[in-house]
Amino acid sequence: FLVEVPLHAEVTELRQFPTVQPLVIGPNGIFNAKVTRQDSSAGGSRDRLLSRWAVARKAGDGFELMSRARYADSVQAVQELPEEKPRNRKGLGALWTGRPLSDLDDLDIGSVTVNINLNSLVQTTPGDGRTAFDYAGRTWYANNGYVATLDNTMLEASKRKIIVSAIILISPATGARAGDFARMIAHPDADPSAIYVMPNMTSEDGVKAYAAAMDFLARRYSRPDKQFGRIHHWIVHNEVDMGWIWTNAGEKTALRYMDLYHKSMRLAHLIARQYDPHAKAFISLTHHWNVQTGRNFFDSRTMLERLLEFCRAEGDFEWAIAYHPYPQDLFKPRSWEDTDATFSLNTHKITYKNLEVLDAWVRRPEAMYLGRQLRTVHLSEQGVNSKDYSEKSLNDQAAGMAYAWKKLEPLTSIEVFHYHNWVDNRGEGGLRIGLRKFPDEPGDPMGKKPVWNVFRDVGTTNETATIDFAKEMIGIKNWSDVRHRAPIR
Repeated sequence: FLVEVPLHAEVTELRQFPTVQPLVIGPNGIFNAKVTRQDSSAGGSRDRLLSRWAVARKAGDGFELMSRARYADSVQAVQELPEEKPRNRKGLGALWTGRPLSDLDDLDIGSVTVNINLNSLVQTTPGDGRTAFDYAGRTWYANNGYVATLDNTMLEASKRKIIVSAIILISPATGARAGDFARMIAHPDADPSAIYVMPNMTSEDGVKAYAAAMDFLARRYSRPDKQFGRIHHWIVHNEVDMGWIWTNAGEKTALRYMDLYHKSMRLAHLIARQYDPHAKAFISLTHHWNVQTGRNFFDSRTMLERLLEFCRAEGDFEWAIAYHPYPQDLFKPRSWEDTDATFSLNTHKITYKNLEVLDAWVRRPEAMYLGRQLRTVHLSEQGVNSKDYSEKSLNDQAAGMAYAWKKLEPLTSIEVFHYHNWVDNRGEGGLRIGLRKFPDEPGDPMGKKPVWNVFRDVGTTNETATIDFAKEMIGIKNWSDVRHRAPIR
């Protein structure tokens, strides 16, 4: 029998399945089967695109699996959008219309990230300023004000031919009532102390709520006419190795946590690929490569290895990596002094100093998509700090950016570098990591720091004149001296 395994179900525990179809298997083990995509048999509707499929046999009153469950290997998009790639490697994090948008032109930005909080996007009840839309046999309601903000942001990027990666975030359900979207979409075990949480991949209602929001976004921002702009890629939540803070699902082992996160990535991938055949779902990771920094935290390498295990079991898909290689101490911009960043696959951290380790890891056949295609890598959030606004601190910050760029330069596996933070933010625990000063800085609000000039000129004919001051600070004669050329094992 061919059986359907819904996305929210625990595949190892099922004995009854919503779809069971007899199979005629040929002598070579090949069979063909067709099922309708939408299941409306139990009221509402379920999109079988999001399901897994397995072969099972009758066992008493139920069934037992004879194969691993497998997701759809390919999705036929409803339209042929052209593939668009960034024109250069310079990106900025957290685009929104309250930023100094002239920087997009002055810095020649080729890509950006945009934070999208699904709690702000969708509601389950009608109200003023909400527009109804249907998904999975149910009516949902989009927040018009939030959608308008997203539209304006996407259009600012689109008119400049900037590639957009949306970061999908979910707030804790604190104070939400039963039936509220915030309650439906948040994982039920999520600790309320977290900044963001995992979507609820454990119930049909939770999956539908998450899918409704993702389908709304993918449909709206994948139009051939770009009426509202375009989202090219989807960064699925934030820093999942530090999930207790950034993507909380309660206390979980690494395997249980990745089971949830893998389902979330699959949902994002399957929904986006309906509308854009080139969209990718990205896993978001910190610089803690091979070290756990505390209870309920993981490390980036373990997350990647667990994700590869799920792909080997349930079918590979074209996921990508959004890495955050900050210096080992975010307050210290002199990354060339990082002692926890070594040139080994077992390094504790991957920072600017040893970006070659990330490049080496993704080039291994076992890490490649289908064993033969390099996965896309974005450095999607990182910057360098200035302790204060003294000349020395600002020069250290500028030198740190120059060093990071020259480390990145020869690593062709890495597509873009999204600088964070665009503007210094007093809510970042004392960091002054921006290209610009605080918006309320006395005498120089949002003033450009020397690092702004470095970021403008790297990758241009002005690069040498702008960044060569940093060579003496780093202790090198030539920029080629920062490159690591020995094998990484």
